[in-house]
Amino acid sequence: MTEKSNYAAQIKNLRKNYVRFPLDLKPEVLEEFKRICKENGTTPTTEIKRFIAEYCEEMKRD
Repeated sequence: MTEKSNYAAQIKNLRKNYVRFPLDLKPEVLEEFKRICKENGTTPTTEIKRFIAEYCEEMKRD
């Protein structure tokens, strides 16, 4: 299997099992968030996913 077909299979799996969540932010807010994440050795996507998971868990307990 070629690299291109592997990539196509990954994309197909992502689109089948995940949904996109667009988010509009002011450019300066996004840049600061990216910078702080990088300084802390993480990524904006990781931190957003972590927040959502923690928030959902917290709300289940209430």
